[in-house]
Amino acid sequence: MNTKLLNKPTALALIASASLLANTALAGAEGKGAECAEHSASNDAWIDTRLETAYLFNPHLNNFAIRTDVEAGEVALTGKVRSEIDKDLAGEIAKSLDGVRSVDNKLHVVADLAQAEHSDVDRSFLQKVSDATTTTQVKTKLIANENVPARTINVDTQNHVVRLTGEVTSQAQKQLAEYIAKNTSSVKSVLNELKINESTG
Repeated sequence: MNTKLLNKPTALALIASASLLANTALAGAEGKGAECAEHSASNDAWIDTRLETAYLFNPHLNNFAIRTDVEAGEVALTGKVRSEIDKDLAGEIAKSLDGVRSVDNKLHVVADLAQAEHSDVDRSFLQKVSDATTTTQVKTKLIANENVPARTINVDTQNHVVRLTGEVTSQAQKQLAEYIAKNTSSVKSVLNELKINESTG
């Protein structure tokens, strides 16, 4: 019996719910007359989430081995793939998304990546989707809060553990970002690796 196929409708429903939540947050930000820069950051976060979701559902790519960063519609891809074909595929998927202006594909080809990914084999498809949904929820909350620089914060989730990386301008922003993540449903714990860079404020 193919458990992956049985769980896929549930997974799609989770992604749809997360997408609706993100759309609601973005509409709210526009309704409040958010500044141009904030709107751009919201668009970047939404592109990032859609791209990660696209990689999640692609059977040829491991979204946990690919890192995506988006700024002003420009996508940067880093991480590892198994072949040049997979590298090109990841780049083409990014280019196909609305709002993407350019793609800097810096993915490295690692021939034995399949063996390196062996630890992921035991993770169920539903768990991956659940983590992706959690990431979307945390990003949406960060975008909706004007007191944290969502554009410079990266969010990754594995087994309900959220990891925050990137830069903020103060200790208060770092603590607030962690608080927002911790108060998201299904989050078990938060690894706060945000760095404070006052010069970016």
